[in-house]
Amino acid sequence: MFIDGKWIDREDIEVINPYSLEVIKKIPSLSREEVKEAIDVAEKYKDVMKNLSITKRYNILMNIAKQIKEKKEELAKILAIDAGKPIKQARLEVERSIGTFKLAAFYVKEFRDEVIPSDDKLIFTKREPVGIVGAITPFNYPLNLSAHKIAPAIATGNVVVHHPSSKAPLVCIELAKIIENALKKYNVPLGVYNLLTGAGEVVGDEIVVNEKVNMISFTGSSKVGELITKKAGFKKIALELGGVNPNIILKDADLNKAVNSLIKGSFIYAGQVCISVGMILVDESIADKFIEMFVNKAKTLNIGNPLNEKTDVGPLISVEHAEWAEKIVEEAINEGGKLLLGGKRDKAIFYPTILEVDRDNILCKTETFAPVVPIIRTNEEEMIDIANSTEYGLHSAIFTNNINKALKFAENLEFGGVIINDSSLFRQDNMPFGGVKRSGLGREGVKYAMEEMSNIKTIIISK
Repeated sequence: MFIDGKWIDREDIEVINPYSLEVIKKIPSLSREEVKEAIDVAEKYKDVMKNLSITKRYNILMNIAKQIKEKKEELAKILAIDAGKPIKQARLEVERSIGTFKLAAFYVKEFRDEVIPSDDKLIFTKREPVGIVGAITPFNYPLNLSAHKIAPAIATGNVVVHHPSSKAPLVCIELAKIIENALKKYNVPLGVYNLLTGAGEVVGDEIVVNEKVNMISFTGSSKVGELITKKAGFKKIALELGGVNPNIILKDADLNKAVNSLIKGSFIYAGQVCISVGMILVDESIADKFIEMFVNKAKTLNIGNPLNEKTDVGPLISVEHAEWAEKIVEEAINEGGKLLLGGKRDKAIFYPTILEVDRDNILCKTETFAPVVPIIRTNEEEMIDIANSTEYGLHSAIFTNNINKALKFAENLEFGGVIINDSSLFRQDNMPFGGVKRSGLGREGVKYAMEEMSNIKTIIISK
């Protein structure tokens, strides 16, 4: 952990390599009192960050991006070992993180206030930082999702207390070292950024309930997100939560394009992405052909060691999660699901799994966060109703060559994002990102996160 510029090294909890199941490091686990003390420290630096010049904020963010680029391969290997992410996918995450910090630097200089028309007053707005941002980040994209919270927080002049998942914290520790170097280079007090490691029910909970924290930016499960809404009190909240993301294939779709896109959307990082394909709704007139193509393509995926350059699908984050995935697939089969591929587990590896199910199957209601894909044969008239029937509303997708149908579906799908002719997995770091219903509150995407992390002050001058 890193508090007020000081590194504290204790061996409280084990970090496990999800592929080898070996202990790769032991890290500190803060007590509630230690978290309170760290937040007290952070509060002392609110005015420092608020008054930090635009030029310094820009330079810090660009320097962080530069350091990440210099350490690209080192950080990618940490992601592969710590989070079980296939190395070629880990490199892409590092690249995206570089871009995220650069985007934040750009918006430091482009983030604009507003003048409001008035007959006899001069009215203008001023964006001010919220104060202390509590950034709580998950294991699945530990570097880039940390960047999506830390970068806009720095850009808007906020102090950060950062709590990474204890399942994959090592790349966040390296990121903290990079931030430390950038702050030192530009003579900014190190206490403006603090890394707090440990158990979520202690560290994360104290960040949520502590009245000195002004905003919570959380990415994780809907269950935890709901608890945050109940505990946070009068502070701003941005929640990026889960989804059962429907991907719709109409009968006029380009099947080759759909299959290739949906394979990636279903199985990248073993399905441990909040916008992974949650279910596929395929027009019954083309279902046989699509299923054959999709299953055959899934059979070509390479499963194994994340450090192997050829690996497409590595382990789930833990043996416990793989065991849970195994049980939910068994339950889906007991409910009438037909297993078309996979269903096997080897320690923390769960093999790509495809089932044919009906709309009431448990897999169509549950975010598995695993390489498990249910397919439903249906018709165009029922697709929107099935897609909207879940309690989630993160991303959806539709494959069709008919623009009118595409726009009709986009208008009627109750989701934060609707992707046309690509899978629900699509995300670009400068676009607004978030969901409706139980999939979240607020929006990420650097500019949009900056809006969330700042307050509007209106200033009125009488003439």
